Amino acid sequence: MDELVLKRTSEFLRVVLRVLWSKPGGVPARGILDAVAAKIKLTDDEMALVPSTSLPQYEKTVRSAINILAEAGWLIKNKERWVLSDEGLSTCKNIRNVEEIFKTALQICKEKRQRREEILMTVENAEERAWQQIWKYLNEMNPLEFKSLIGDLLKALNYHLDWVAPPGKNHGYIDIIAYPNPLGSSGARVKVHVKHSGQAATVEGLRAFLGTLGQNDQGIFVSSGGFTDLVFDEANTHELRRIRLISLEQVYQLWIENYDRLSQRARHRFPLKPIYFLAPEK
Repeated sequence: MDELVLKRTSEFLRVVLRVLWSKPGGVPARGILDAVAAKIKLTDDEMALVPSTSLPQYEKTVRSAINILAEAGWLIKNKERWVLSDEGLSTCKNIRNVEEIFKTALQICKEKRQRREEILMTVENAEERAWQQIWKYLNEMNPLEFKSLIGDLLKALNYHLDWVAPPGKNHGYIDIIAYPNPLGSSGARVKVHVKHSGQAATVEGLRAFLGTLGQNDQGIFVSSGGFTDLVFDEANTHELRRIRLISLEQVYQLWIENYDRLSQRARHRFPLKPIYFLAPEK
């Protein structure tokens, strides 16, 4: 930070800390900002509005400095009130020079951000490697096994499978028929097409599947290879037929979200184990 900016920011903070020191219950932010304006002669530039925030420049400077103190753990922002934490009171008591207080807070924040970046990189790398392994595992499933996996997922989502296309025969674009209740007496019938060829689904395939849907049917089109842009455009024009496109990433996400509701056989088909990492601080 520029030395002149640091010095001016410290002058603002001196007023803020003096106000807060005698108010253990905190003070409304507006009252503190007004105190800064009343006790310090502000320049025209400091009174000018910052276009991106519609705040005076001095207020933007004070709020930015307050955020630094809060990130360092020395100040608590409770709705519209600012209050010094116990650690903040101790720090302000031990460090008389406000400029040194702010420099120390800046250093603490810098170290925290470095730790967050390191943790984030570790987590991102782990997530990327895990997804690569999962993607390979799912794509190496044969079509019949992958169709069974989709059936397991539908059961976990409380659908009742009425019919599953038997192996060895071509049943067109319908692989699964399901209902939202065991008797199929209410709710839309759900027809499911599962494409597991490694290639993105095309608009021709979507149109063929749409042709199998009755007026009251709901369609689910699962494609492990994803979809072309034209497929998404086409699907959005068929709202009355209620078509839902499910990619491999979405299958994985739904599997995680409903893992506790999957059968033991389903978990054996696609087993996952949670591993915990240290999360980056917010």
